Amino acid sequence: MPNITPTVAQYFIPEIWAQRALEILRGNIVLARLVARDSADDRFVTGDVLHIPYPGTFTAQNKAAGSTVTLQAPTGSEVTVTLDKHKEVSFLIEDVARAQANQNIMDRYLNAAVPAIANAIEDDLFALYTSLTSSVGTSGTDISAATVRSARKKLNDNLAPVAPRVLIISPKDEIALLADSNLGAYFANARAEAVAEGSIGRLYGFDVYMSQRVPVVSGTPNSTKNLALHPEAFILAMRALPEPPAGTGVFATTVRDPDSDLVIRVQFAYNPSYLGLQVTLDVLYGVAVLRNALGCVVLS
Repeated sequence: MPNITPTVAQYFIPEIWAQRALEILRGNIVLARLVARDSADDRFVTGDVLHIPYPGTFTAQNKAAGSTVTLQAPTGSEVTVTLDKHKEVSFLIEDVARAQANQNIMDRYLNAAVPAIANAIEDDLFALYTSLTSSVGTSGTDISAATVRSARKKLNDNLAPVAPRVLIISPKDEIALLADSNLGAYFANARAEAVAEGSIGRLYGFDVYMSQRVPVVSGTPNSTKNLALHPEAFILAMRALPEPPAGTGVFATTVRDPDSDLVIRVQFAYNPSYLGLQVTLDVLYGVAVLRNALGCVVLS
């Protein structure tokens, strides 16, 4: 391909790449869209600390005819989230005009680059399992219907809200549940499409999802760390990164998805050393346990 020149660089429209990168990022996450999220368009830098409040417990009050309501100010709390995760993927484009005009070529770059960022976000969220104090199941033993029921009881005992609840399981445990003879009637009748689609759907009050990023700790036996949780067990906080300094020749755009709260920045600049357009995709975020009692590690 012909090398790009500064003149050709004008054809690069970062907004187009940023929007497409956001679509691919959204399609490559599982846990990140199932937990509590907090994002904003405000500019932050690595190391900034967010103080995110959440209310305490309210009590239903009796209301007598003609009387005023009882105002409550329950003692709340806050979770601090440090924006200590700045992940980036950079690459060089030599024929930017062709890449800009051809959706397939653009996707070829982004489909190779964006999943690396998605995996980083997922891995950091899954790593929070080490802070959860509740667990069910046995390492080295695949999840069964009984294990899922145990996870349900654990969250019930912890007074977790009944809905929504999610169960995120490893590929091997997804297959184990689909093959569980105790669930045969369920899959054959209530979930007839499961055989055709290989999906589980909803089970014992959990929306079940498979993730290839579920951690597996090596040992004798290996220990797989599946998760059963209410969304407010974990929180993912994302913020926009600063604009590059004026006059540096670096251009950037930041997009935020109102549905998933994901925020991603795309920067580009002509690199004379490589005679091409250097593109950088990056995100800034932090993760934390929000309410420990609302999460449970499901061992297998």
